[in-house]
Amino acid sequence: MQARNVITIITLATLTNFSGVTGLGSDVVGSYAPIRVSCPSDVQWIRPAEGLNPSEATWLRSRKAVIVENFAQYLSRLELDSFDVTSYLKAINQSEYENVPSLGFAISGGGYASAYTGTGALRALDDRLPAAGEQSTGGLLQSLLYQTGLSGGSWPTVSFAAHDWPTADEIVEFWHPDIARPSAGNSTQYAANKTSIFTDLATKFKAGFPVTTPDYFGRMWSYEFLPGVHGGVDKTFSSLVDVSALRNHQAPLPILQLSTISRSDPDFYGLQAPLETASTYEVTPYEFGAWQGDFSSFTPTAWLGTELENGAVVNMSACVQGFDKISFMLGSSSTAVNMWYIDDRSNGTLATFAKRSSPEGPESREDLIKRQTVLVPLSQLDALLEVFNETFHETSDIAAYGSWPNPFMGLNTTTPSFRNDSHLKIVDGSIAGQGIPLWSLIQPARGVDFIFAWDSTTDVHPNLWSNGTNLHNMYLAANRSGLSFPIVPAAPTFIKNNYTHQPVFFGCDANLTTTKDPATPIVLYLANAPYSTYSNISASQPTTSRAQMSEIFTNSFDLLTQANGTLNQEWAQCLGCAAIDRSLTRLGMERTLQCQRCMHRYCWNGESVPDQIAGPDGATYEVTEEVDLEMVLKPGISFAEWNATHSF
Repeated sequence: MQARNVITIITLATLTNFSGVTGLGSDVVGSYAPIRVSCPSDVQWIRPAEGLNPSEATWLRSRKAVIVENFAQYLSRLELDSFDVTSYLKAINQSEYENVPSLGFAISGGGYASAYTGTGALRALDDRLPAAGEQSTGGLLQSLLYQTGLSGGSWPTVSFAAHDWPTADEIVEFWHPDIARPSAGNSTQYAANKTSIFTDLATKFKAGFPVTTPDYFGRMWSYEFLPGVHGGVDKTFSSLVDVSALRNHQAPLPILQLSTISRSDPDFYGLQAPLETASTYEVTPYEFGAWQGDFSSFTPTAWLGTELENGAVVNMSACVQGFDKISFMLGSSSTAVNMWYIDDRSNGTLATFAKRSSPEGPESREDLIKRQTVLVPLSQLDALLEVFNETFHETSDIAAYGSWPNPFMGLNTTTPSFRNDSHLKIVDGSIAGQGIPLWSLIQPARGVDFIFAWDSTTDVHPNLWSNGTNLHNMYLAANRSGLSFPIVPAAPTFIKNNYTHQPVFFGCDANLTTTKDPATPIVLYLANAPYSTYSNISASQPTTSRAQMSEIFTNSFDLLTQANGTLNQEWAQCLGCAAIDRSLTRLGMERTLQCQRCMHRYCWNGESVPDQIAGPDGATYEVTEEVDLEMVLKPGISFAEWNATHSF
């Protein structure tokens, strides 16, 4: 059965019924509209990107104190050879938690594929899951400082925090993934029809704020991923720090990565696509902004939408609260209407997602009956953009992006491309080449030691597995900006060394980093790959049965535990060795022989294969290779054979 598209039944006839918005919005439970209030006098409206936000720094210190206790339990279960856990923990406590291992988990873009497989990976690190405790991977989730997401990876990143960090199995019960939200005919607790969604959008429009396509998609997705009545319509991103798990420092801080369109970005069919050199933005519950690039500044998340000029409030009686609705944050981080449209109009030849490194040909479609690659058909995108024009008076070159009032307008530190713009055009964080949200985790101010990089971004054909391009792109971006990051080879090395099918560490040797700094974080690259099932589901798959979700979770568990340790009995210990390695360095402690053995086995050694070749015409061509994987635990069953006997 072919997967249905994101807005399967949207038609112009359906949507244009909303062209008269003046009568909408009066019967909403809660409100999607931001409000204007008197401005406080004690807010730092613009903070230079120097060090951590003070509130984040305070939270971080308390979180590390909790992590020490969690890590003690984790290490006691891990039973590393010849490692004195008592002395290690004593040294950490004596340093006032400065040497606590700082861990982050990043979930890539990739729609539902990344959302669900990434959730399965988190599940394998959760000590509340007995099987994770038995495999000695449980407890690492409880020891995370940060969790980052973009595009589809933003959904679990936000959802876990908003639901107060239930287990993965519990959160699936909240999600009801078997409900098709895009085609909902009636509004229920778990889905909204288009009348309900556009009614919400109308309240924001009537309050004087621009309404664009990320508002629409964010409201639709919220009925799956947010708690509360009416799809969590009034929940704000800044209020996440008040949720019990975060308030009590029991869970990682959520961060979303975003990108934006600048005036100089290339234009295709009237819409723009950001360059790979575009700045990366982040939003935390505390603030929004960029560490480098266009702004190098931050502004409080709770006051987003407030009109600022040159760092000062324009009208002290009209500050804005509630612009940071979680659903709008989700929509802004994961809506790529510009890319979908350009990709559709050009038949996949222009402005494709930067992560895709090989062409798509007709022959690659044969096995993809249930692996839909076209997110939204062109006819539906045209209809959607037309209704936003007629209903909310936004032309396509505005409606295709998230429209955010520009808090950095007029600042001397803002680049000319944005200094005079009243609004920012915010887009899916993955479309500028960084498909895995690592940028926020490698900022020196955060001091992250070890990063889980989960990649489910459907890089290459024939069957849409990942090939390492996203991590390589991150290395290139970090190197351009002078940030410490592991050197990462291009896709051909991943394919040759089977890194598309098994875990690999980068940065174990400081000499194999951009700055040769021993404080550079070690990155564990985990590409979604088939172990016990073919988990290469469609990014746009709007319904997932409980049976399929169970298989996805089991597959991610098998990858994270290396098949319950059957592929390597020391894998859990090797994972632990890498997690504490930078902490050991700061404490002046040596790697044990077991950890040395682990690093030798799982760390990239610096050897790479060419990623470009000379053609017969003398020109240089990129090496492209297919990634056609089979199940590790069920060898001999091809994807075509499996696909023919499964309903999903």
